[in-house]
Amino acid sequence: MRDPYFPFHALGFRSNPFRALTDEEWAAIVVLPEAVLQAAASGGHLQVLGEMGRGKTSTLLGLAEQFRRDGRAVAYEYLPIGQDTFKLALAGLEVFLLDEVQRLRPDERRRLLAAARGGLRLIVGSHEDLAPAFTGAGLALSTVRLETTGRVHLETILARRLAYFALPDRQPQVTLDPSAAKYLEATFGSNLRAMERFLYEVFQGLEAPVALTAAQLQALATASDKPFTVTSPPFQP
Repeated sequence: MRDPYFPFHALGFRSNPFRALTDEEWAAIVVLPEAVLQAAASGGHLQVLGEMGRGKTSTLLGLAEQFRRDGRAVAYEYLPIGQDTFKLALAGLEVFLLDEVQRLRPDERRRLLAAARGGLRLIVGSHEDLAPAFTGAGLALSTVRLETTGRVHLETILARRLAYFALPDRQPQVTLDPSAAKYLEATFGSNLRAMERFLYEVFQGLEAPVALTAAQLQALATASDKPFTVTSPPFQP
């Protein structure tokens, strides 16, 4: 039986590796897709598009941290549901990262684009393609769509998550074998949020060290009474 106060120590982790993360943890742990890195290095405005759960927020937080390490004056803001204005002062900023920008009302969009025309670099996360608005304002814009990024990228994400939560000087006692990543990719596609929720429940139920396989994950998904978003037909090994 696991220690009720430190239940994941016996498995080699500080806590459940797939629990909800703070903004600071996301910035430290995110694996930025190569397309995002290339677009960010170009120096222009960038929009990151994707459906819910595809990693827009973590991407923007990771980029903000990267800019800070480079010594840039940068700020990040998230627009929650019901908020249609951005609150941060833009004076003195070099880069402004605005998440869920599609929620801005028209006059706030114009205010944001006016700041970009004045020299502020914008990196935005959105469900809506804002290219027409940027074009209308005379601004060039690069676009990265967060869709499937491939098995290697997913394996890197999973490995970094496990490593981040591993206890100091200890090897994690729970691992994911190659078939597990194949199963997760086939089942959840690019929906990283649904994948994380599933893995959180999997790790909550673990009692002993194990190398998780596709067959084990599939059995746990079938037995679970919790709904998980599935984007593909049943997994075929």
